[in-house]
Amino acid sequence: MDLGLDGARALVTGGSRGIGLAVGRALAAEGARVALLGRDASALSAAADAVGPGTVVVRADTTDDAAVRTAVDAAAAALGGLDVVVNAAAPRASQPAAPGLAGLDDDDFLQQVDTKALGYARVVRAAAPYLLDGGGRVVNISGMNARATGNLTGSVRNIAVVAITKNLADELGPQGVTVTCVHPGLTVTERVAGDPAYLEQAARNGLGRPVTADDVAAAVTFLASPYGAVANGAVIPLDGGRPGPIWA
Repeated sequence: MDLGLDGARALVTGGSRGIGLAVGRALAAEGARVALLGRDASALSAAADAVGPGTVVVRADTTDDAAVRTAVDAAAAALGGLDVVVNAAAPRASQPAAPGLAGLDDDDFLQQVDTKALGYARVVRAAAPYLLDGGGRVVNISGMNARATGNLTGSVRNIAVVAITKNLADELGPQGVTVTCVHPGLTVTERVAGDPAYLEQAARNGLGRPVTADDVAAAVTFLASPYGAVANGAVIPLDGGRPGPIWA
């Protein structure tokens, strides 16, 4: 199926590794021209090689609005505009040392929300003038911690992404820009591919196998395509089907 992304201009934040890198590869495979945004120059260079010839790299910490605006402008200049933004830049989620309030680290809480939630909003705010030029797609990578207790910081940062997504969908949708959110669960990336315990836990879903970063990237790429417009404002779990809860 041709997703209609040939020649599309896409910016992927958190694109130097994990799900972000997999999304960059998937978009490029559909013919999109890709810019990767990240903080680590050497990691970005390696990621660009993995995505393919012509991949653009821009550096920014998404907690720094001025840096975000400069990086987004640079990506748009290099690509000749922007049609797609995929937000995947986030600190690595970690379990608190102690559960509940006792394990709440104030600095970590603020950093996680600043980077993942507000950082996503900063990127879209900077990219909106380009996306509005001819309609566009935004896909925000959140996570299944939004639907579970046990990690207060993880739940809040991901719920915040959901709230940002729906607000942006309502605001930008009538202007031709659609915004969706996906919730990966335990996902196999290069960091955990060799961890048997993680792989065993990740396989405890309705599929009976671990979900990979490439699996997530395939769904994200569809949502970033013209065919994904109808999902504006939607929140879509990509965890292989967590047994138990029913979400209406």
